[in-house]
Amino acid sequence: LRHDIDHFHVPPSDRPAADRHSWGEWHYFNVVSDDGTRWAFLSFMVSGDVPGGRGTGQQLFTLHEAGKSARRFSVTVPGASVRFSTTSADMGTEFGSVVVRDDGAYVVRGTARGEGADRGRLATVALVVHPAPHAWFPGVQLGGGGSGGLVSGYAVPALRATATGTICVDGRCEAYRDAQSYHDHNWGFWRRVNWEWGAARAGAYTFLYGRVQQADSAAARAPIFFYLVDSLGFRALFRPARVAYEDARTIVVDGRRVRVPARAVMTDARGADTLRVELDIEDAVGTDTRRGFVQRGDASDAANVAQPYFIQMKGRARISGIVGGERIAGAGRGFFETYR
Repeated sequence: LRHDIDHFHVPPSDRPAADRHSWGEWHYFNVVSDDGTRWAFLSFMVSGDVPGGRGTGQQLFTLHEAGKSARRFSVTVPGASVRFSTTSADMGTEFGSVVVRDDGAYVVRGTARGEGADRGRLATVALVVHPAPHAWFPGVQLGGGGSGGLVSGYAVPALRATATGTICVDGRCEAYRDAQSYHDHNWGFWRRVNWEWGAARAGAYTFLYGRVQQADSAAARAPIFFYLVDSLGFRALFRPARVAYEDARTIVVDGRRVRVPARAVMTDARGADTLRVELDIEDAVGTDTRRGFVQRGDASDAANVAQPYFIQMKGRARISGIVGGERIAGAGRGFFETYR
């Protein structure tokens, strides 16, 4: 199952070189401490026209603590040195790897060098991520048309998971034992693309939502895709019209003040089924996508995008409603993304 939905891809050969350079694909993991005050985003990426000899591999670890600035650690290698396969979820470089064990767990290991105030420091990741049974999204690819068309692929092999292991900086380690975790896989062309995304636990339920669109396009009016699972697997699909944000927080991105969400609400009704989702944002960080290759997306033409700031948020989620004649309710932690 893991390899079937989590294998790698290559840019379509019929796309011109100008398109293939904006190809990106990555394994993404997150993990949060039991008290919710520390968390990490871990990305293992390959980008560009790797089959054509013009690609790049990158490991990027961002470490977060409530009330403090995010810490970034990264390492970049030539695309030719990245080991990956179109039939396997395994990938790696000399600096780290993601490997699926026979029992379906992910072994995530890697090292990366500090940036900014952490320059000269070394971050080391050694985690085993155990996906919960039945809590996965099999994946979908949107687009695939002619030159310049959107291609966006997304699968979630571990919508609900636990992680055990350590994340260390210069030998000082944060230990995790059965900590809340998550893993997804993304691929596609990322020129002038943005999205709404979120995934969270809510008691016995786990959900993800999202919408991908080319920046400044009419697709931004498309409804949100909201996918709900419980301990037995898929439970319901909803299509909220939008995420109603309340931009009542302000953060600083590269010296510039940016207003970001403090709360958000999604609602939908499908026949007798109803849904209400409330998000309370506890922490937010922003990245200016015009700076160059960043965690998600391609900087090409970003200067012309109306919302260049990629906002990553952590917070609490509450869901309520009726599914199949039964009331549902739950609350828990999650991570959410948008653009400003």
